[in-house]
Amino acid sequence: MKDKNWYRLDNAGKVYPAIITHYRTSLFRISATLMKPVHAGKLQSALDTIMKRFPYFNVQIQRGLFWYFFETNEHTPLVERDSLYPCMAANVKRERMYLFRVRAFDRRIAVEFSHILTDGTGALIFLKTLLLQYFRELGFDAVPGEDNLLFEPDAKPDPGEYEDSFKKVYNKKIPFNRKQQRAFHLPEKLEKPGHYHIITAIIPAQTLLEKSREYKVSLTEFLTALLIESYRQYCADHLKPRRWKPIVINVPVNLRTIFESRTMKNFFLSMEPAIDPRLGEYTLEEIVSKVHHYMRHEVDSKVLNQQITRNVKGEMNTFVRLMPLVLKNMVLPVIYNILGENNYSGSLSNLGRITMPEEIAGLIERFEFIPAPSTGLKTKAGFLSWNDEICISFGRLTKDSPIERIFFRKMRKMGIPVKIESN
Repeated sequence: MKDKNWYRLDNAGKVYPAIITHYRTSLFRISATLMKPVHAGKLQSALDTIMKRFPYFNVQIQRGLFWYFFETNEHTPLVERDSLYPCMAANVKRERMYLFRVRAFDRRIAVEFSHILTDGTGALIFLKTLLLQYFRELGFDAVPGEDNLLFEPDAKPDPGEYEDSFKKVYNKKIPFNRKQQRAFHLPEKLEKPGHYHIITAIIPAQTLLEKSREYKVSLTEFLTALLIESYRQYCADHLKPRRWKPIVINVPVNLRTIFESRTMKNFFLSMEPAIDPRLGEYTLEEIVSKVHHYMRHEVDSKVLNQQITRNVKGEMNTFVRLMPLVLKNMVLPVIYNILGENNYSGSLSNLGRITMPEEIAGLIERFEFIPAPSTGLKTKAGFLSWNDEICISFGRLTKDSPIERIFFRKMRKMGIPVKIESN
């Protein structure tokens, strides 16, 4: 029997247990497609081996009087067969349930993590460590090298991996950041629960990077601007001006390098580049410029600490702390909608450039990243790069896919080749 330990949820993770629904599952997904079919037995053995390296993931969620908390899960996580719709049908709050799952089918290995537990960086480290051990089980020798997003399975966890870095960075003297206004939301009807449609585009990295350099911006800034332009085009084509609202894209930023953190819990904040189509016409060049200057100003430790201050002060408020959990479960969804999803039209997450030890890199065809479904945003996008390709995945809870169509058509008109796949 495992020794039971107790862990607190981090500042970002605390809100998710209260807002989970059949649509908003809190699960996001990172997967690797291998060159050969997955050996299920070897994968299970690899999972068993690495779990001791991630004790903070080896947990189940429990109800306290005032907050949820993590407790060591005495059961063994089992590899599951993958399904048609990712990130759905998982009640992570149920007794004995893990807050992540490992799924496999044919040549694909996928991990789906709840944001209660960690963010994209934490899940990526787990998947890469799992892949390292899996290939070792198959007889391939590889070492992590200097890649700090890959752990040696036998190593001892660093104490910094357990910390809530939001509270470490928090400075109560910093004032709150500015208030937001309600953003435009797609008026498309939701699919029935359990359906999460995925459209994935495989794009030559060099071509896309050259296009972003033409505009003298980063890849994230260029794609964010193109996504804003796609929403603007949708409004112009389908809606009367009186129904227009600000178009705001949620762009999560990994805070670990900015604040020198090693945490394996959530440690990200959302940027909010936007335009207001009610103010007049916008060219793509104008949108790119607005996004670029916004990101340069906002991705700054002092500005970011304003958001951290707001979030942590809310948690530390005496009234909030003493509010029974049953009341928090009623109030937090309302607050989340007001301060979160109401303020965004869509989202775009960049998981960055993925690397693996060269001994096993040739055994992996590609990686993919699918953000967690959300009823307020309806359509969300995530991307990463692997070898010479960039993989952009859109997840949507609606039958139709107007934003994706506009987005990729605009890419093709720019001369960027796009290969489309779907579930």
